[in-house]
Amino acid sequence: MKRGLRSRDAINSAKHTPMTPLQYFGASPKGDRWELRLPQDIHGAFGGVTGGALAAASVALGRTIAPDRVAASVDIHFLRGLSTTEALVTLTTLSSGRSLTIVRAEFADESGRATTEARVAFAAPEALRTDIESAANSEALMGPPPPDLAASAKPWRKPEGVEAPIIDTAAPKAARVGSAIATLVTVPWEAVGDGGEGVCLAADLSVGPPVDAALPKGAWVPHPNPDLSLRFSGPATTGDLVAIASCTRILGGLATVETEVWQGELLTGTGVSTSLLMAKT
Repeated sequence: MKRGLRSRDAINSAKHTPMTPLQYFGASPKGDRWELRLPQDIHGAFGGVTGGALAAASVALGRTIAPDRVAASVDIHFLRGLSTTEALVTLTTLSSGRSLTIVRAEFADESGRATTEARVAFAAPEALRTDIESAANSEALMGPPPPDLAASAKPWRKPEGVEAPIIDTAAPKAARVGSAIATLVTVPWEAVGDGGEGVCLAADLSVGPPVDAALPKGAWVPHPNPDLSLRFSGPATTGDLVAIASCTRILGGLATVETEVWQGELLTGTGVSTSLLMAKT
């Protein structure tokens, strides 16, 4: 078996065995870098590891530098697809003060080509005023998801002739919530600490459906998202999350998508991303 690949039995077993994000991504130290052995079951429709999984790996690896701090935000850019099952990640501490640590994670594929660059911020709980809270569920928010959402949501359909293992792994389902689209996601690893890794996966999977819905009927256009910015706002301690997303604008071939990630009635993260409407070549 090629190094880094998992057998089908191993993958099926992993889905039923609780693993931390670092274990799920096969992370191990290698000199001054980390080596990842990524399962093919987190590949998306564009032939590589889905962006939400890479964002999750960035947060998980960042925790090794700031283990006693909570994830506050992640900003990630996907430079090119990561289609290999092995990756090397270089971590750099950009700053670390009394209240905030910022870590840069740079991913390269087996050939050494740069594929992904992320910056993750971790806050020190002891430096924060936790006795101040805003009113829950402001009317400006798209959520929380309605109680009957699971009953009305429909499983994602696999693109004809396209391999997208992430659909089997995360079992996404979608339903309309007002003018937005909610995506229900099952996170395939165990939540650690604040659970920001799961929020990354749910948010990224929510980007495509509202762009699809905004396109003219019968005129499907490839629309990959080269970036994702998330702000974490509450713990995501279970494996079932709902990401509610809206395509707020399409202009000049660029689509802007805003996302909220919910665990029940608790808002766990908000985000924004860009989608590129690709012209035929």
